[in-house]
Amino acid sequence: MEFKELIKSSFVLVGYSAPGKWGSNIVYPIPELWEKSYKFISENNADKIVGVCLPPRSDHYFYTCGMEIDFVDFHKVEKGMTIHTFPAQKYVVYKHIGHVKNIPNSYGKLWKVFDQEGYRIREGMPEIEIVESNMFGKEETDEYVMEIWIPVE
Repeated sequence: MEFKELIKSSFVLVGYSAPGKWGSNIVYPIPELWEKSYKFISENNADKIVGVCLPPRSDHYFYTCGMEIDFVDFHKVEKGMTIHTFPAQKYVVYKHIGHVKNIPNSYGKLWKVFDQEGYRIREGMPEIEIVESNMFGKEETDEYVMEIWIPVE
């Protein structure tokens, strides 16, 4: 499993958000948020869809899915959307390739190697998932590619 270290510049994310949790009463809003965001992203001709999870690697989280914008443009914000601003941050980036149902397996492997390599999550920063728009419709194929960005100290 290969990682690369990158610095992501500060960014503004506009999208749809919801809390989620793992455990006995699973609340998993992510597929619905991505579905809502696909429509919004397509209408705005964005080149990628971005998912942000706070805090990373947690059983209780807040997830936002949408697109990055250069500045807060309130004309692009629809009812029910949220806007978040994130500072520049160092990340370890991993590329998941394959069917979306295998993403949890990728995360399991990622966390194991992440721990073995001695990386530490930077508290208060988001975990990011990035998918290029040319992947729309390929989610259930072996061609699907998603980048997973983990904030590190």
